[in-house]
Amino acid sequence: MTEAAQIIRDAHRGMWRLANVLSILSDRLRAPVAQPCRLKKASRGTLGTFCAKLKSHTKLMQQRIAREWAMFFAAPRSALGDTQSEQLNAATQTEQDSASRAAAHQQLGALISQIDESTPMQIEPQLQPAATVSAPSDTTLLEIRGLYSHYGRIAALHGASLTVRTGRLVALVGANGAGKTTLLRTISGVQKATGGSIFFDGRDITNMRADKRVRLGICQVPEGRQIFGPLSVADNLRLGAFTGNDEKYIAKDLRRMYEMFPILHEKAHEPAGTLSGGQQQMLAIARALMGQPRLLLLDEPSMGLAPLLVEEIFRTIENLRRQSITILLVEQNAQAALAIADDAYVMEMGKIVIAGSGRELLADERVREAYLGV
Repeated sequence: MTEAAQIIRDAHRGMWRLANVLSILSDRLRAPVAQPCRLKKASRGTLGTFCAKLKSHTKLMQQRIAREWAMFFAAPRSALGDTQSEQLNAATQTEQDSASRAAAHQQLGALISQIDESTPMQIEPQLQPAATVSAPSDTTLLEIRGLYSHYGRIAALHGASLTVRTGRLVALVGANGAGKTTLLRTISGVQKATGGSIFFDGRDITNMRADKRVRLGICQVPEGRQIFGPLSVADNLRLGAFTGNDEKYIAKDLRRMYEMFPILHEKAHEPAGTLSGGQQQMLAIARALMGQPRLLLLDEPSMGLAPLLVEEIFRTIENLRRQSITILLVEQNAQAALAIADDAYVMEMGKIVIAGSGRELLADERVREAYLGV
């Protein structure tokens, strides 16, 4: 392995170990202990908030490392031989697997023991096993079976099939005209299915009206945002809650959206059409969230946005995923979408042609050549 590749590998290993240690630390702080200790003097609420923020930061750190690895190390990798590339791939995988986490767990335990021995007051009297982090469910929420849809005589979907599991972020990538937007429109009921089936939570909704699908929890953020420009930001958000009739809960959700998107609170009484493109995209997402979705359909959320705003939108999507919101994301920025996706599909000519995890598709040569430009 060349010296440069070795440096890359060592740096990557160090970053993953740090992320693992931070993750374990937040688990330890959450775990109950047998007796009071110095770290527990803060209120449980304060400690819980700190742990949540630490966990969130760690997750962002891990995702950023994975994204940077995919984006910036592709060129050096292509210059290496097959053996050296395999070594780099093995190093990457090793630092993300359970063995690496176990090693970090052992290192953290040893460090705490050393601190414990050097202080008169125990920091953690009895080391607890790291708390188990709940993984996304394997329960199928959405299942598409051999779906067809036509615009007049022109077929846009040709027997497309995919599955979305509860709590997962699923990316759908492909070229313009591949049928991605049509698939989302057909799932939400805006576009009619001319063949095949759509099952949501085990229920056949193929011929169900769009408004009834919203009441089931299927909410879409359409391509181009499609906010109501003359209406205020607040009124746009309230329209997203049209299925609700309890003003108290609507007001609560409205406050939650303002906390998630402070700029919307600042501009709550301004016409939505005066917002910037990025702010309008935030409004479109918040409007869909007001419907309390079980499945959030995102259609090209980064379209037409500056790079810094694109990064902010993807941070928002990652945050939604951490809240266990199930997301089906259509995105032309395949690199960014696959980097954060749990599962992913590639669509061509109205069909699903490749399926796998986001990481697998990032490494797939067919995807890299066709959609990642490497």
